[in-house]
Amino acid sequence: MEPLEKPKLTVFYEKNPMYRTVYADGLIGGFTSANAVSLSFYATRNSIPKSVTYEIEPNNTLNPVGAVSQDSKVGVIREIEVGVYMNRDTAREIYEFFKKMFEENVR
Repeated sequence: MEPLEKPKLTVFYEKNPMYRTVYADGLIGGFTSANAVSLSFYATRNSIPKSVTYEIEPNNTLNPVGAVSQDSKVGVIREIEVGVYMNRDTAREIYEFFKKMFEENVR
């Protein structure tokens, strides 16, 4: 008697038209009221001025030092790039994925 072949399933991966790659250096998250996991990934950067006013020199060039507008933000910006919602089972699978990945690549 020949051994039975195990059933197989082929999974195809396609990128959604809105797919994009983003850089993240942190996240904020928690549980939603529906007990789902909510994660918002952000990239940290310095703030940029809303506007800068430069003096025009007698030779019609701009003075390299300008005055930053008063309504500009001062500090660090955490720009939230993408939010991801998932159920607890999916969150656990991702946790296990990262755990295994780091255990195999300990430095």
